Amino acid sequence: MRDKQRSKLSKLPRKSSFARVRNRCIYTGLPRSVYKFFKISRILFRGLASRGPLMGIKKSSW
Repeated sequence: MRDKQRSKLSKLPRKSSFARVRNRCIYTGLPRSVYKFFKISRILFRGLASRGPLMGIKKSSW
């Protein structure tokens, strides 16, 4: 039974694995430092926060 299931798993394409899925920025495609809630990279987030189009986010300065 285990061998049957293992053979079924091996026939699936590699990119269908959940372990291979990475969060990517929806604008730039960067794979690292992506905020899950906004789905954008930290670099883009910082720029949008300073300009103001993100609702509820305000860049602090002192």
